[in-house]
Amino acid sequence: MPRTPPLPPANPFRIGGVVSDAFFTNRADELRRIEKALLSPGDKLLVFGPRRMGKSSTLDRAIANVTARKGVAFRADLSGATTVTDIANRILQGASRAIGRRWQDVLGGFLKAITLKVSLSLDPVTGLTLPTLSLEGRTDALEEQRATLARVLDTIDLVAAQRKARVGIVLDEFQTIARFGGEGAEWHLRGIIERHQHVAYVGAGSELSLLAAMKGEGRAFYKLFRELHLGPIDPEHMARWIDERLAGAGVPPNGIGTEVVATAGPRTRDIVELARTVYDVAAPVGSIRDTALDDALQELIGTYGESFRRQWEDLPPSQQNVLRAVAVGEPQLYGRPSLMRFGVRSSAEVAQAIEWLAKREILTRDGKAVAFDNPFFQAWVAEQALPDVGILDSTHDIVQRLQASPPKDEPKRGG
Repeated sequence: MPRTPPLPPANPFRIGGVVSDAFFTNRADELRRIEKALLSPGDKLLVFGPRRMGKSSTLDRAIANVTARKGVAFRADLSGATTVTDIANRILQGASRAIGRRWQDVLGGFLKAITLKVSLSLDPVTGLTLPTLSLEGRTDALEEQRATLARVLDTIDLVAAQRKARVGIVLDEFQTIARFGGEGAEWHLRGIIERHQHVAYVGAGSELSLLAAMKGEGRAFYKLFRELHLGPIDPEHMARWIDERLAGAGVPPNGIGTEVVATAGPRTRDIVELARTVYDVAAPVGSIRDTALDDALQELIGTYGESFRRQWEDLPPSQQNVLRAVAVGEPQLYGRPSLMRFGVRSSAEVAQAIEWLAKREILTRDGKAVAFDNPFFQAWVAEQALPDVGILDSTHDIVQRLQASPPKDEPKRGG
């Protein structure tokens, strides 16, 4: 009877969701600061940085470390919330999961005492009975919904006080609160946070312009939070980690980690996704061939091709032409030769296009430098749209262009 061949090693890189354990690297300094904040009642820390930097994974790793030390901490993801009641509900359910069965009787007693209307349902993941705020609350007047949010947070503070415990709450995508009533909602939340003595708050977000406005002078969160910027991981560290993970999975890296980091840019998720795809193309042959990086990038262009095409077709021609210029690395976007080459009518049209594309987070700006937010979208534009202006790049040429692109974020040293 023929033997069944053994399964190949699992991909040593993970994307999607929150990564942990061996799939998580670096961030030691950031973890220490977040954990210290979560364990310090009354502390207030704002963690911010661009998207795809691994913020959620870092926060969840900090929460796991706090939990391992018998602390109580949880993350409430506010993104996608439609009403203030939704925000209150996410916080309430997060607290219920974090405190577990030991404190649920106390939490339930407080909820009953403050007359919050809740229903109970079984959480299929933890097996806990979780309270859910009444659906009727979602249509209450804004002031009543804010009062519900205050009662939920006050209840958590009361439970912590009774149990002589410390509770850390991470409000992820913290800027969402500004969408429900603007500055009035911000001042209301500040009033709640400031009166709690047994709860620590960590706000987190990636909409940097909105966060900057919310903590600006004259706004509710001015000087309320200490700040922690979550920037890029040291590229040398990332390159070593990639090589080590490949070697551990049976694929000699041949120094590909440095090439992966240079191609993907500073965002942690982009780097890991490219490394993951490099492994996928290298594992069947057991080695990193000369074309491994090109093949991996080509696979990613294909994976996201339809999504990128829809995004491209939603743009007007002026913005498409500016993206062509940025994709090719045009150094003088406003110069007459560039305008003529890419079919843009004026430098004012370039400025307007860049402004709009930056607001949509398709492009990023750092001083005068303009770059794609997503390196794989840049690669797609180079392959699919540059031939329209007579530029026929091979995949290897595209890799070289990506490696020559201006950095979009300053790398973080140490950690």
